[in-house]
Amino acid sequence: MFYKEQKNFLTKKELKIVNKHVLGDNFPWFFQKSATTEKFPFFSHGLYKRYDVQKKDPVENSDAVSFFKPILMRFCKFNKIKINKIARGTLNLSYHHGTYASGDPHVDHEYNHKVFMLYLNNVEGDTLIYNKVNDKQKYVIPIEELKKPLKIIKRIKPEQGKAVCWNGNYFHAASFCPPGKIRVVLVFTFI
Repeated sequence: MFYKEQKNFLTKKELKIVNKHVLGDNFPWFFQKSATTEKFPFFSHGLYKRYDVQKKDPVENSDAVSFFKPILMRFCKFNKIKINKIARGTLNLSYHHGTYASGDPHVDHEYNHKVFMLYLNNVEGDTLIYNKVNDKQKYVIPIEELKKPLKIIKRIKPEQGKAVCWNGNYFHAASFCPPGKIRVVLVFTFI
């Protein structure tokens, strides 16, 4: 499986901006009634409007693109990862969900893509990457429908400033953070 990771990827200046603005009291977060299924609401800040990557070009939805897109580009340049087109860009803020330890295993798109994730705070709530690859039939596996747990092939611990990228055809899910905590990540998907 393709996987790249760099700890402490953000500069001191970038960390200061993340801590003051994104994790501060005035950053705009928007309630989403479902991440994968309605069991898991969360908050997001969309950097790009959702669109059909096969037919259109991305449209910026936030001034924060000018801060976060160069971070993605720097990571990809450093790791020699080619970007043809950004499919999605968002900041996600999730929190504790009492019944489940993690969200539904899912892939972000039905087509081949890569996932870039940047952890914006230190918190429990690992990203889990499973051995199951997208079979183009089901893009979300509701956790209650799993007859047996999927095998975890990569567990990524959130650490502020850690940047990771992996083959988006692998199902993945977020573990939930403890009560009273939040988990904040930047996610770009691209082809």
